Amino acid sequence: MPQPQPHIHIVADYHLKNTGIRELAFLEVHLPSRRFRPSDYTILWDGAELPLASSTANARDTLLQFPKPWPIGDARTVQFAYDLHSATAQEGALGFSTDAFDLPAEGWTPALPQARGPFGFGGVPPNKWQLVVRVPNGFLVHASGGKEKHFVKNSDMEFRFEQTAADLNPFVVAGRYRETHQDLPGNQKLRIWSRTDVTSAQLQQAAESLSKTLLVYDSLFATRDKSRPPLWIVECPEDAGCFSQRATAYSSLLFGRSSDDSSEMISRDTILFDPRVAFAKPEALAGPALASGWLGYGQNPGFYQQQAPMSALPAFAAALALEVSAGTQIRDQIIRRALGQIPVHASPQSNDDPSVARAKSLLLFYALRERVGVDPFQKALQHMLFARRQRGFDLSDLISAVEEESHQDVGPFVRQWIKRPGVPDEFRATYSQSTATQETIAQEATP
Repeated sequence: MPQPQPHIHIVADYHLKNTGIRELAFLEVHLPSRRFRPSDYTILWDGAELPLASSTANARDTLLQFPKPWPIGDARTVQFAYDLHSATAQEGALGFSTDAFDLPAEGWTPALPQARGPFGFGGVPPNKWQLVVRVPNGFLVHASGGKEKHFVKNSDMEFRFEQTAADLNPFVVAGRYRETHQDLPGNQKLRIWSRTDVTSAQLQQAAESLSKTLLVYDSLFATRDKSRPPLWIVECPEDAGCFSQRATAYSSLLFGRSSDDSSEMISRDTILFDPRVAFAKPEALAGPALASGWLGYGQNPGFYQQQAPMSALPAFAAALALEVSAGTQIRDQIIRRALGQIPVHASPQSNDDPSVARAKSLLLFYALRERVGVDPFQKALQHMLFARRQRGFDLSDLISAVEEESHQDVGPFVRQWIKRPGVPDEFRATYSQSTATQETIAQEATP
């Protein structure tokens, strides 16, 4: 809805059946997070409005208290309606404009978790359902699902996308964009959506950087899909509210300044970019955001909730790609930036600092790769991603995969790295000596 103030109106209908062994007096639901600034909630249970209450078991959940118990075997319909608002000035908030918006593959839809208890189950989506997107006439729309159909209705357009279980986290990106096609080696196709025309020189620079990066990710994580679906590169709907705080923080370790952050993955095949940076520095376009696609973004259920150190894995992959595109000296630069975030004489409380935790997490992947060797480490990542496909993965899965491929006991090393303050002295000394050697060579080479 572009006028009077741009907002997105959501209506979500769920057709439910109590397939359990007892009547239910209430239902818990995850409603959109503060990042989306939801408002004007209306929740209807078989057409009758339900009041909102916070869950006592989990403050993040909302409790729907039924007027009378929900009998076993009975079908019911619950409808959620609410508005999402743009917030360009709020750090980490979703931003969009009158002529473009995006809804990433997380957080903006109501989610029905399984019932609590040792034998709780539920929240399983149907085999197929419809995602309907209504936008002003002239908008381009890309969304999850397939079998797209669209219709013109007065001054609006309606797009329908058939969703399946593979689209458990739906996404939408839409706006008055200009579309440009670009083909990369290996049958990889790009769809670039921008507000202004993109020059052939800009396309060529972006294509070369992306081609090198995709080869690194395919080698590190294994090829995503033999069919090579198109990759969508879409200009941010609103620059100031486009990127999350975490994406910016990791990018600052890679590129040196948080302002260099220029992209964020909103689905497994769609990247938002800031044109002010991306075309001037195309290697930033293929940073941690793109690596997220090869890590199962949108299909591993736990990916969005990844905590340190696993949250640093996309940044580590992007760092390896930077070495290929910009030279091996990038490695020492990134490691020194990360070491600069970690006190030399760190206190136990330093691990609670988010910037320290991010830096230690990124460095852990470098240290683990050095410890077991490049080839076993690479095979371990592929092993983990294949074994945990569509089930999520955590640190214990990484440790198990590395131990199996390297035949080394790395669990104690990893846990000590995470729990002890700072980083091991020998690791810091190695890169301090590397820095000193590089400076000496540079001085000797100067006439």
